Amino acid sequence: MSNLKHLLLFCLLAFVPVSNADVWAEREALSNIRTELAALEVLVMSAKARSNSNERTQFEYETLLADLRKIQAGIAHHLTVPMEPIIPSAIDALSESYTEHQ
Repeated sequence: MSNLKHLLLFCLLAFVPVSNADVWAEREALSNIRTELAALEVLVMSAKARSNSNERTQFEYETLLADLRKIQAGIAHHLTVPMEPIIPSAIDALSESYTEHQ
């Protein structure tokens, strides 16, 4: 029985560092995503500046920017308060359409 306890203890201790490493790897990945989203926001603003408001079909850049900012805010919140429980009703839905036809 003692050998079984030692084996169980060894297995538990062997997997703890992996779990902690996954948390930090996730945080690093989320931080990288946040950086990429900030760069994407600059590209969207550049495309918006080049758009023609006289076109029949308009792309909704402000809607896209609002969604990017929601995602960035969610990631930033998770990185600052990762253990806070999430209330599903507190999550804003993303927009469904980015195109407006005239």
